[in-house]
Amino acid sequence: MRTLGRILLALLVLMAGVIVAGGCYTRAQLRGSLPVLDGNITMNGLSAKVTVTRDAIGVPSIAGATRADVARALGFLHAQDRFFQMDLQRRQPAGELAALVGPRAVPVDAEVRVHRFRHVAQEALARANPEWKAMLEAYAAGVNLGLQSLSAPPFEYLLLRATPEPWKPEDSILTVLAMFWTLQGRQAAFEETNQQLHDALPEPLFRFLAVVGSDWDAPSVGRLASRPAVPGPEIADLRGNSPAIRAVARHDAGVAAAGTFDEQAALIGSNNWAVDGAHSATGRAIVANDMHLSIGVPNIWYRASMAWPDPAEPLATLRLGGITLPGLPVTVVGSNGHVAWGFTNTGGDWSDLVRIEPDPRDPSRYLTPAGPMLFDLGDEQIAVKGGARTTIAGRSSGRTPRGESTRSDGSRTIRRCSPPISIGRSGREPWTRWSLPWWAWDCRIKT
Repeated sequence: MRTLGRILLALLVLMAGVIVAGGCYTRAQLRGSLPVLDGNITMNGLSAKVTVTRDAIGVPSIAGATRADVARALGFLHAQDRFFQMDLQRRQPAGELAALVGPRAVPVDAEVRVHRFRHVAQEALARANPEWKAMLEAYAAGVNLGLQSLSAPPFEYLLLRATPEPWKPEDSILTVLAMFWTLQGRQAAFEETNQQLHDALPEPLFRFLAVVGSDWDAPSVGRLASRPAVPGPEIADLRGNSPAIRAVARHDAGVAAAGTFDEQAALIGSNNWAVDGAHSATGRAIVANDMHLSIGVPNIWYRASMAWPDPAEPLATLRLGGITLPGLPVTVVGSNGHVAWGFTNTGGDWSDLVRIEPDPRDPSRYLTPAGPMLFDLGDEQIAVKGGARTTIAGRSSGRTPRGESTRSDGSRTIRRCSPPISIGRSGREPWTRWSLPWWAWDCRIKT
């Protein structure tokens, strides 16, 4: 019995030691992932010294000799405070989440990989003007230094047992595409729904339901849209069993069965208000900006102030204060001391749904007014943490194909190889059909 008791005591002591050691290691890792708040950091590529100060709640102010120096310092701060957020923002549009979190993200990656947004970002960077490209490169260098200056990577990587990958200049463009996808990714479903309503309903009822404006609008260009009259019972009799009401009921039942309607998503929106100084207590104008984006932890935005000498007037100082988006070296919403601005997503008609017409005589080609053209073929490889790579076979068109296009007003037009401006998807066939601002793309998972 004494021997057994000693063994149990030794095991308890060992377990306690393991727990204490694990706790100390975790605590050290968490503390090591906290940002550097004091001291000096050597940053290659700066033209002169950059100073960063933080106020009582941690909001940084950056002062540098050039715009590129300030961008480099902002990248450092973004990485120290928000790198995991930045990593997700570049991976989501690029379709690279599975490489970080595992096989469960493969369907999410496959859905967005068809757009080849990383390729788009690389192309955009290659075509960027030298000044903007240099700023993105400076920002990326700052991000990577900020990540390397942490004693331990952000704690999320500890939980995922992963190593963060360096930031690339193209990743900043992917950050913009992530916001584009958040704000515009539902346009295809909207276009398709309007088409179905247009095909099923009498014209007056459709115009009433698909109204393009209201009395509350104040367009800066063009005229105020008039609200259509309420259709009478001869068009849609709610007390009876008219064909129009049956069509709406069938559409609603189909949406419910497919589970494609998200009431919360349908109610999103943004608002801006501007108040003249004559109506404020200080005599100064007021700009209020309410960006209706999802609330998360951490917050989407990152407050910061930046200052550097005006190249046109060296004795003057350019100042920006407001919110930035981690991943980008710019102020999204704020003020320069003279002008304040907000940012909202407009409800305009920016996309059409376009159907690609493959050549019935040769499936490797698609139809255009100039004759059949070859699809560009290519595979996309999705890396999967803890699993085998998944291959997506794809084909893309170099221009908008000849085909039927559905607009937001429900009308149909035939595109004649005009510049592609459409986003769309139809999941009814084995292939998923897309038409994007850069190309049309079909895909299917091979393995």
